[in-house]
Amino acid sequence: MGWLNKAVSYFKSTPDLQEELSISQIQEWLQQRSQEIVEKHTLIPLVKEHARILEDKRWALEVQLDTWLRKVRLHPEANEIIPLFRETRQVLDLLHFSAQPVIGEVLMANQEMEQRLHKIIEKLEASGFMDDFSFLFEKSEAPSEANPLLLTLLDLDALRKKLDQTISESQYHTVQVISSKADYLQKLAVHLQRFNKEAELKKSRQHLSEQKKLEKEAYLQQLRSDKKNLDLSDLSKQKKELQEQLEEKEMEILSFFSKVKPLLQQYKELEPSNGLLFSYIKDPLSSFLQDEGLFVVDILKKITALLREGKLSLSQDTLLSSISALEGIYNQRLPALKEEFKQLEKELRELNSHIHHNFFVTKVDDAAYRLEHYDKQAQKLQDEITVLTGKITKLQNLLAREKEELQSLIKSSLNRTVMISI
Repeated sequence: MGWLNKAVSYFKSTPDLQEELSISQIQEWLQQRSQEIVEKHTLIPLVKEHARILEDKRWALEVQLDTWLRKVRLHPEANEIIPLFRETRQVLDLLHFSAQPVIGEVLMANQEMEQRLHKIIEKLEASGFMDDFSFLFEKSEAPSEANPLLLTLLDLDALRKKLDQTISESQYHTVQVISSKADYLQKLAVHLQRFNKEAELKKSRQHLSEQKKLEKEAYLQQLRSDKKNLDLSDLSKQKKELQEQLEEKEMEILSFFSKVKPLLQQYKELEPSNGLLFSYIKDPLSSFLQDEGLFVVDILKKITALLREGKLSLSQDTLLSSISALEGIYNQRLPALKEEFKQLEKELRELNSHIHHNFFVTKVDDAAYRLEHYDKQAQKLQDEITVLTGKITKLQNLLAREKEELQSLIKSSLNRTVMISI
């Protein structure tokens, strides 16, 4: 039998085999360990028997409480004692189990019962009822040395402790704790996976935006170095020249009518209903430009005749200025001035139209806009990636720490070496 002893010795000295588990497999693995514990320690029959005993205790105590309640109503301290009975009934309400109670159901009742029993016992021990309880017994009965309610509560608590101790020794609770930590670890892994996917998507979009940005930079540079840029410069220069010429014509028109305005105002007294005359006095530039037939020339001729006849009275300086403006202006210069102004306006309109429809300008504006768009988009994505990378790093560190703790807990509690892969 020497070979058998050697074999046993070998296996005892051999370290536990290392198990490789993915994060998605750990819960199933723990369920198997839990089932092994349940079977090894016959926990299901034990729990069912515990539930049956508790229900028997519940029924007996409910009957006892009904009897005690009838006796306590006449007691001077009834207001202090009755709430203790009421809280005891609430504990007994926990001890209703299904026909085939499962472990989790009974353990949950045990846990809730522990908290409530301790509270009632503390209140009972602090009350006068703790020592004054003889009224609960009939005269023919020998009174108990200890409070009967306290003895019953302690009996229930002892039953609870007995089951809890058995469950703890079986390591059933340990597997549940490990399962909770494994569930937390899996949730962390899911969050990390989601963050990684989001980061990859943003990096892909950011890379595309950077490529587009480089393309638009190159395209815009090419456009700006194109000889057509000279065309744009020439057009702008021509536009400025036309605008300056128009301004000169406007000043000439306004200067002329400002000199003859005193005459127009005196003549208006002779023809107060003349709308054209009123318009020239109020806004000479607009009136002149809208006066297609230059009817103002006829008015100026009449004014000149009145001046010669001495029917218009002006100061010497005003008269000289008006006559100087009228001589050779209204019948020759004004029509030419109007035609020149109209021609300049036409040229400016055509030039503006040409600029607005200039293909080069449109392309430059569009390229500059798109470059700015992709630049902002790339920067925004880069900022989002930076924030997300920080979150991923923190989550990776937390996940690694939790994984190590879980593996250590499994080793120390279940004596199983497990390597978990995320």
